[in-house]
Amino acid sequence: MMAENGIRYRDYSVPHLVDETLREGIERTVFPISVEAKVGILKSMAAAGLRDFVVGCGPEEPLVWDRLQQAREAGELPADTRATFIILLNCWETAFAYFKAREGHAQWIAETVFSFGMITYRQKAGEFERAVEAFRSIGAVRFKASVLNNFRSGVSEQRYTEICRQIDWAASLGIEVIRINDSVGSLQPHVTQWLCSKLVKDYPQLVFCLHAHNDNGLALANTMQAIHSGFQMVEGALAGFGNRSGIAPLEQVVKLCQLNNIKLGSQELDLQGLVQAAHHCEEAFLQLPSVYRPVSGKFEMLSNYGVLNIPDFLETNDEKGYFVNYVGLHPQTIRQALENHSSAGLDVDALSDSDLWPIVDSLKSEMQTSIPYIESQYRQMMGGVMDFYRASTYTPRQLAVYAEQRIVRRRAAHG
Repeated sequence: MMAENGIRYRDYSVPHLVDETLREGIERTVFPISVEAKVGILKSMAAAGLRDFVVGCGPEEPLVWDRLQQAREAGELPADTRATFIILLNCWETAFAYFKAREGHAQWIAETVFSFGMITYRQKAGEFERAVEAFRSIGAVRFKASVLNNFRSGVSEQRYTEICRQIDWAASLGIEVIRINDSVGSLQPHVTQWLCSKLVKDYPQLVFCLHAHNDNGLALANTMQAIHSGFQMVEGALAGFGNRSGIAPLEQVVKLCQLNNIKLGSQELDLQGLVQAAHHCEEAFLQLPSVYRPVSGKFEMLSNYGVLNIPDFLETNDEKGYFVNYVGLHPQTIRQALENHSSAGLDVDALSDSDLWPIVDSLKSEMQTSIPYIESQYRQMMGGVMDFYRASTYTPRQLAVYAEQRIVRRRAAHG
């Protein structure tokens, strides 16, 4: 379906779907996790239909990249599984050294997308050109370039001109996939629509994706606007894991697309499989579960039972569980519970409100009495959680002290 302004809303395909959980998510979690734990996440995502994965960034040794390739060759992952590795120009030589040491795996390198970020770093010195040429020298042929942006002031004509300059620069180096980064999560959907539509019109030969951060809670909306406006690639992460408040939650994108007959990527996607993979990520990353997170929160479909339940009144017929809380207690709620679950053969229709109000009042009293204990349990639990986080993470100050001590010791040892 295409609107008069050229924006499509349903019944179309987006050929490229890229998962960033093993890059953005790993950067956000404050605890190191093993390569095998990362590969376990990778396998759960592949089982749900994902095929393209960003598996590392910058100065990190490509150990997950190694394991992806090995697992694919061993038949542990589908043969069409693909990897992207992000190369930041302020540390590209380190990444290049790692991949040059793997030059013997020519096919692995040729099939990998090398995604360059911070492309304006030392641009007068030709750093971008040097990096692209270096990776070509070891057999790399698939490239992507990120245009980093701070959109807090919107997109002026001057800003758009600079975006185009960087796109033209990347295209002149033979790069055909452009990643527009909302690097601090400040795009608003109406601006996203204008920007993405204009880029698609001005550069029909290129593939675009939007890397949308969620600082203002708009990553999902901006991602949908981007593909409605013609972008041909989606990027996201399970449960929205990513730096700061995260990036577009992939399972939420998938659900919206399925509801609107928008095909994503090359494979059929199992939404429930993605939800289970999101739960797997929470556990592997040692993250507190976001229990009411849309689509993949473990308690997301719990719904208030009784007189307050508008979705049931609207006959949505969603699969859901129920809970009863203080504000929802009412004779009609008691009556509904008895109709649905009573095993005593009560004639529920014969029960008046005056029969049921004492039960309501009694249960409310029990709930009120339990509040101090529940609050104390919560505070005790959260105190332990925060102590765990504080004790298990490194701070920049700790890093400085650690480095300083070793520098002083080394100098003392060498006179």
